[in-house]
Amino acid sequence: MPVREYPRESKEYLDVAVDGPPDVLTGLGVEMQVCLYPARPTEAGWKEAGWGEDEDGQTVAQILIGPGTNFDFSAAPGTYVPFVRIDASPEEPVIEGRPVKID
Repeated sequence: MPVREYPRESKEYLDVAVDGPPDVLTGLGVEMQVCLYPARPTEAGWKEAGWGEDEDGQTVAQILIGPGTNFDFSAAPGTYVPFVRIDASPEEPVIEGRPVKID
């Protein structure tokens, strides 16, 4: 799969596909973090995210990235990796998404 690219000036949703029944997933809390490769998530870096659906009907976790958001990469282009954390108490699975290039 090719790396997705986003202009650093763009403000749009970044999504990560999540497998599972949509009616169950969308009832769970979800957070995301977008880290400069090869950094890993930190406890303080998680931000509230939302649920959505991609053009193929796949359930996705999504968060707004770009200028004026919690994930503003306009001054630091590079390759980033999105991470999703789902509150499925007592479990908190973390899913690593496809890298994205901010240029």
